[in-house]
Amino acid sequence: MKEKIKQIIPQPIKDFRNKFNKDRQMKKIIKKDNERFSKYAFGPGELTYPQIEARLTKEYHSIEKGLSYDNLKLGFGKQVLQNVIDLMRQYRKQNFPLDTHVYQTALSNLHKYIVVHQENDYDVEELERTFNQLKEGANFGDTGGVYYKTKEEILNSINHDFKDFSLSRHSIRDYSEEPVSNDLIIKALELATHTPSACNRQPWKVRIVEDTILKKFIQNNQNGNRGFGDYINKFLIITTDIQCYDRSRERNQANIDGGMFAMNLLYALHYYKIASIPLSASLSGEQEDNLRHKFEISESENFIMFIGIGNYTEKFKIAKSDRRAPRYIVF
Repeated sequence: MKEKIKQIIPQPIKDFRNKFNKDRQMKKIIKKDNERFSKYAFGPGELTYPQIEARLTKEYHSIEKGLSYDNLKLGFGKQVLQNVIDLMRQYRKQNFPLDTHVYQTALSNLHKYIVVHQENDYDVEELERTFNQLKEGANFGDTGGVYYKTKEEILNSINHDFKDFSLSRHSIRDYSEEPVSNDLIIKALELATHTPSACNRQPWKVRIVEDTILKKFIQNNQNGNRGFGDYINKFLIITTDIQCYDRSRERNQANIDGGMFAMNLLYALHYYKIASIPLSASLSGEQEDNLRHKFEISESENFIMFIGIGNYTEKFKIAKSDRRAPRYIVF
């Protein structure tokens, strides 16, 4: 009986019903996603250990980035320093262990900040007193600050095995004045297209931005290029098209496929000896609207990442960005 009824229902009604059910399911699952994110993402007040670990890492990494700038500005990051100090005090107040990577690396970065300023006769006595309080009962090593690298050192590692190749790729914030060839960028894009994607749908799009005015427009609408954005030779805008996906269970797939492509593109750029830095596309509503309008980016496209590129200088600094030990569970 059910099969007979299905056969006599007009196709437009079937299509409407399917769309209605699909929309209802999507609204339900998006509501659940939003509630879960709001519940667990870090915010004000007492923090769980994963939350305070993430916040503290985010803040002390800003110190590392500032120390890596070629045109280091003494006294930089006063608000960031205060954020780190407040989080470390909260960390201690909540009696989290002091022998963790995150706490010791926060100490290391504060120490490196103090040393650099002392070497340049900049007064950091108050910060040093606070640092001495925060290090009570804790040890710290050399996990914070910067590395000093050379172009020769980086390029010599590119044609080694994958481990050396991967470990030699770094986020670069200082570039030479030599422009990057578009032909070389296209070769990197061709190599990156071998990224796997769901059912090989390859939803990614890349915009190469070399115009000076348009580069400045990106700088003004992207959070995270302050202090070095002017040195970037070209920007790449990575997006993925959600028109390539179906069903509520694929609601995150465009971002997953886009993230995989972006990482593969970073490796491809590195292979072709192009210095690069991934830049967040976590945009405000206004920033997103501005960029969509300026670069004719369809509403069907998700912003994945910006990548700043340039050619290496002979010598440069990079943020250490020290990594924690891998976390895994075996079942």
